[in-house]
Amino acid sequence: IPDSYVQNPQTKMEIYKKIAGVQNAEELDSVYTEMTDRFGPVPEEVSSLLSLAQIRIICRKLNIASIKEHNGIAAIEFAKVSDISVNKVLRLIAESAGAVKLNPSKPNMIFLNTGKIGLKEKSEFIREKLEKII
Repeated sequence: IPDSYVQNPQTKMEIYKKIAGVQNAEELDSVYTEMTDRFGPVPEEVSSLLSLAQIRIICRKLNIASIKEHNGIAAIEFAKVSDISVNKVLRLIAESAGAVKLNPSKPNMIFLNTGKIGLKEKSEFIREKLEKII
C-alpha cells in the first residue's frame, strides 16, 4: 500500500490484516468499499493486493495446495482431495489457445502460461482462469 494512498503506518497495518483475514467475496467487497470510502479510488498496487486476496479465496474453494510462478509459467497444484470438474478443466484448456496445459507426469496440476506480464495482469490472468473451474 503506497504512502501516497495511506500515510499512517498503523492504519496501513490494520488494512493489511483485514485483507489477509478475508475469507470470502463478501468480506473482500467490504474491505474494498471501506478503503474507497476512507481513502478514495484504490491505486494499482492495492488493486493487485486485493486481486491476490481474491485468488486465495478461490484457492480455498478449489482446494488448491499451491501456486508457484517461474519464468512466465504458473504451476497450480490441487490437493489430493480436490473436487473439481474435469469437464470445466478440459473446457478451460480448449478455450485457452495454449495458455493452459496439463502434464501427464503431474496429474494433480495445471500450468498457466502467463508470459512476461506485470504482477497486476498476472494475478488477474490467474484469477480469471481459476474462476472458470469453480
